[in-house]
Amino acid sequence: MVNRLIEIIGREAALFESFLELLEQQQKMLVANNHDGLIHVTDLLREKLVESQLLAKSRVKLVEEISAANAIEGDLNVSRLLEIIDQDQADRLVTLQKSILGLYDKITHTRNQNALLLNQSREHILKTVEMLAKINSPEPVYTPAGLTAEQRSNLAVDRRV
Repeated sequence: MVNRLIEIIGREAALFESFLELLEQQQKMLVANNHDGLIHVTDLLREKLVESQLLAKSRVKLVEEISAANAIEGDLNVSRLLEIIDQDQADRLVTLQKSILGLYDKITHTRNQNALLLNQSREHILKTVEMLAKINSPEPVYTPAGLTAEQRSNLAVDRRV
């Protein structure tokens, strides 16, 4: 059972690696403003997420079986598992644990960068829409003589992009 658990955790680690690669591709699509590519990568990320959920369910079920078979009460974590397995299994499990923790940190960092890029894009769109809305909307202003007049906004649009 422990070897099956190590296999599942190894598959999760590989999945996290591919998830990180997809997040990095998503970041490139955001920077390049590639809408179609962004949609494609996002769909692939969703697929990986579903796959991850299935693996997590399998892992949880297997951990419960290992706990029951070894009469372990409470949560079975890596430290407790290391006490009941042989050295070869323990080495593989510790290596996988370190790998997954490192990947998790990288995924979090990349995901946060992507969120920042998305927020900056939203702000840019909002400012552009606000400027466009002001084109034909005169604003009241005071003249030097104290009278009110209408002031129209000038808008310059860079169409080279």
